[in-house]
Amino acid sequence: MTFEDHSKNPNNNNNNNLKIKPADLKKKIDDGEDIYILDVRDPQEHKTWKVFYDRYDDTPLIPVDSLLSSDSLKNIPKDKEVVTFCARGNRSMSAAQMLSARGYNVKSMEGGLSGWNTVYDIAQIIDIGSPSPGSSLTSPSPLMVWQIRRVSRGCMSYIIANLADKKAAVIDSTCEIDDYVSTIVNENNLKIIGILDTHLHADHLSGSTKLAKKYECDVYVSSLEPYELNDFPNADGLNFKSLKDGDKIRIGNEVVLDAIHTPGHTNGSVCFKLQTDEPQEIGYGDDGMQKKNGNPNSSKIYLFTGDTLFVDGVGRPDLHNKAEEFTRHLYDSYHQKILRLPEETIILPSHFSERFEHGKPVYRTLKSVKENMSIVSDTVSEDKFIESILSSIPSQQPMNYEKIVSINKGMVPCNLVGQSDLESGPNSCGIRA
Repeated sequence: MTFEDHSKNPNNNNNNNLKIKPADLKKKIDDGEDIYILDVRDPQEHKTWKVFYDRYDDTPLIPVDSLLSSDSLKNIPKDKEVVTFCARGNRSMSAAQMLSARGYNVKSMEGGLSGWNTVYDIAQIIDIGSPSPGSSLTSPSPLMVWQIRRVSRGCMSYIIANLADKKAAVIDSTCEIDDYVSTIVNENNLKIIGILDTHLHADHLSGSTKLAKKYECDVYVSSLEPYELNDFPNADGLNFKSLKDGDKIRIGNEVVLDAIHTPGHTNGSVCFKLQTDEPQEIGYGDDGMQKKNGNPNSSKIYLFTGDTLFVDGVGRPDLHNKAEEFTRHLYDSYHQKILRLPEETIILPSHFSERFEHGKPVYRTLKSVKENMSIVSDTVSEDKFIESILSSIPSQQPMNYEKIVSINKGMVPCNLVGQSDLESGPNSCGIRA
């Protein structure tokens, strides 16, 4: 028997007690349980795609074929629950069987990293909703934003809701996001009135048409992206709305998103600006982190940047074979549009390349982004910017990105596509700066 064929064993049902679902593993982590998570793949596989989430910066690596050596076994604790993982769960089940036979409390993560790829975490952007307990504010903002984060790849989607009239919109949905959106919608009695994409995604399948069909709402896409919709603007029973610079999307009566054309990552990339003058009790420090006792009457600007600008990097400009041209566009987008916004603007990107903590939103103020990434500061020249970005483009391109782009161009509902293999591997749509 090889490490890959245990599923053919007629006694395979006995392995059910050695399995743990990815969502259940995440819950254990969220609950603070002390778990020994063990990667049993090869070193090269471990280098390119890992489990890193919350307090786990990385996980130990012991390839399955060396698992039973005395040196390996002495490093695996018997006083903790051990969870093994691999790419799809085959090698990790073999590892779990071996360790279980030697008295370890062990489980294999079902589906491996492909299963982990379907797990999400929700964080609430707490400063723009109801006031905190004990607040003296009598007119809480009707606005609420949820950040829905894909744990394995750092993809981040958003639900923006007008709590006054129960209208909401979704930005940059991924394919497996449905249950998480449904939870928020049902708990808050919301009606989704629009699904928005910031750009033509290359790293993951868009979930926009799938969600739009479910909620019978409009899909908003950039007019400058090369979408291929046979009978645009009404393809396959869906109403597609074409966005251009300066367009406004209303979410109910008081919440408005302004579309800002910000080419660079793609030719048609847009950011969505949300400005509120509602009373605020929580402000921001220079590091971009929330703190109490902010100006209770200050205007707040939130910029949903897609892959144009991250809190720890910039969107890569090379995925359409026009790297230098798109880098110039990116520079112009920063200096003519984004950097002209107030420094207190909150940057909310659609990707994050590092681990994040359960329930804690990922964002920075624009001031903090500039301080932490000198390449996007106001004083950097165009030539210096172009030289720096072109020399920093990762050698690894997003896996299957050309096929993913082709599927997203036609806005094919992602549930009709076998996505697990297409979206394997780490996210690599950004450049660390």
